[in-house]
Amino acid sequence: MGRFSYCFYNGYLCFVFILIAMTFTYQICDFFSDEIAEIWTTVIFSAPAIIWSIYDCLPKEQQRQTASGFIWNRYFLAGLVLAVNFALPANNVIGLLGKKYFIILTIIIGLCHLLFVISICEHFACHHQYFRLSFPKDSKITNLQLFGLILFHILLVLAFLWIFRICPEYISNTQRYKHNTCLRVACHLINIMSIPLNYCALLAWNSKKLNFKGIHPVTKRRWVGVMKKDKKGEWVVDVEPEDHRIFVV
Repeated sequence: MGRFSYCFYNGYLCFVFILIAMTFTYQICDFFSDEIAEIWTTVIFSAPAIIWSIYDCLPKEQQRQTASGFIWNRYFLAGLVLAVNFALPANNVIGLLGKKYFIILTIIIGLCHLLFVISICEHFACHHQYFRLSFPKDSKITNLQLFGLILFHILLVLAFLWIFRICPEYISNTQRYKHNTCLRVACHLINIMSIPLNYCALLAWNSKKLNFKGIHPVTKRRWVGVMKKDKKGEWVVDVEPEDHRIFVV
């Protein structure tokens, strides 16, 4: 079940990436010439392969996932998707006011897109064979956090309804109007698809312990156990017998 959940979540992240990439590419093609749009599209969709190759070149010492990196990456990805989801309609409006500002915001969104790919690679943890972390099975969020999560996304829906209601007032041609309509659907879909990301961010916020598995740095044997925060707030390996086990491969 754990392996299935891992594969399903990674597939979900890939779908979110493709959705954002397609929306961003469609927006670029609408405002730029065909040559520039082709260059942007090539960069966007070749970014995962480039970043993945860079990860393959990392030394083995850097292939151990850290607890702080695991936690903050969950925060970062949720915030990044939220920022991009608001930047896309903002870029649409700015593009109607002036191409210079549109180019600046487009570059920023493109950089966020690259950071999104890096964050997804960290979620995959395929390059952390020596030490990989995961949430315990009993991890959960509180009822208050669940209510806040639902309310937050409802407010986002209302915000997008308001944003896309004022956009048509500045649109002067049919092509831009169609683009605005497609972007509205995409933003609402991204909002819905970002719910699991925000849920994981809340799990990370509540986490007091993290499961790990990998290779022991000294014995070089299979290592399975739990990490928890000490009194100083630092993540350390829990040495309690029921939580810490070493297996021979």
